[in-house]
Amino acid sequence: MFNVLLQVLDDGQLTDGQGRVVDFKQTLIILTSNLGAQALSQLSDGENVDEAKGQVMSAVQAHFRPEFLNRLDEIILFDRLSR
Repeated sequence: MFNVLLQVLDDGQLTDGQGRVVDFKQTLIILTSNLGAQALSQLSDGENVDEAKGQVMSAVQAHFRPEFLNRLDEIILFDRLSR
């Protein structure tokens, strides 16, 4: 699956098994993950996610290959929802 995603991120298009080309230019691709969620869940109320960014990024880098991560424009950490 990652090799297919790498093709999309590199070429802006995807060629399926039947030779059809799907255009991904001008497409915003949003990827989500729960990696590092444990570090974020340990933050106290009012504490900024930037406090745990190092731990989260370590988990992300341990899981994903560098050639994938280097193709991403940005990795964003979101604050958890409050009641």
